[in-house]
Amino acid sequence: MDADIPFTVTIPPTGAVRTLGSLVTMTTNSPHNLQAGNIIQVQSVSDLSFNGTQTVLAILSPTQFTYTSTGANVTSGNGIISPVVQGDVYTDTVLIPLANKAYRKVQSRLQENGSKTMTSENYLTLPANATQLLDTTNPQLPADFLGPRDVSERINGSGLAYAPMGQVNVLPSFSDSSVRQRNGVFAWYEDGLYFPGSVNSMDIRLRYFVAFPDISDGNGQFTIRGCQDAIATYTAFLASNARGSQNASIFLGMFNEDMKELLNLQAHARNYLVGRRRANNSGRGSNRYWGTNRIL
Repeated sequence: MDADIPFTVTIPPTGAVRTLGSLVTMTTNSPHNLQAGNIIQVQSVSDLSFNGTQTVLAILSPTQFTYTSTGANVTSGNGIISPVVQGDVYTDTVLIPLANKAYRKVQSRLQENGSKTMTSENYLTLPANATQLLDTTNPQLPADFLGPRDVSERINGSGLAYAPMGQVNVLPSFSDSSVRQRNGVFAWYEDGLYFPGSVNSMDIRLRYFVAFPDISDGNGQFTIRGCQDAIATYTAFLASNARGSQNASIFLGMFNEDMKELLNLQAHARNYLVGRRRANNSGRGSNRYWGTNRIL
């Protein structure tokens, strides 16, 4: 789908000659720069039997080549020859970075639309008085961590339910250790999580936006279910756009359609989540309790 015509050469008035009923010898006014096996378009020759899509048989000189085309033995000319480039070849070295960029694009679209695919969960324990959770601390942020979605805590070994922590821009300072039994809040900046520092060792439940790892070679696997079509069409868009292909916009449109189908699939899956149905008489009037028929 990346076919294009890089240049044209003209044919002199007697430059098209057919012999032996099928062997055409074509002469051009300027060097044709063709090779045996190239596909060409022959157009506007006075004898129409020479015209059409042809395959170069042999190169006789910089301005002369042959191809086969059945017809009467005749001499003609004029018209033009256009070599047709049938797409481009991409090595893994070129294509894999583009495929990874497409993978990250799909992840970004999913995250923008609140997809649960882009959420993961991890449990870890912060030592007493710990104020940071970074890539370099112990414990450290998960390798696929992109940003916090929900952070909860409980005192280590208490067996209590996790209590949600609020997110703040500026951490409070507590001088009295009696009020530092829990962290209570966290801040997210400089790609790290920061806490006031609890006097207790704290269990942390970290729900976060996830970044899936890139592939490193042609055997790598993209781990988001159903993402193959979107990745393929966006990779094709990146590759064709880099070569200036007129088909780049076609691939971009295909990608948008593939992403829409992937997002619709996930939206339909969420529609099957269990939900609680409210009673028919709930909310009718301000003097009714939820879940009862008692009237005050």
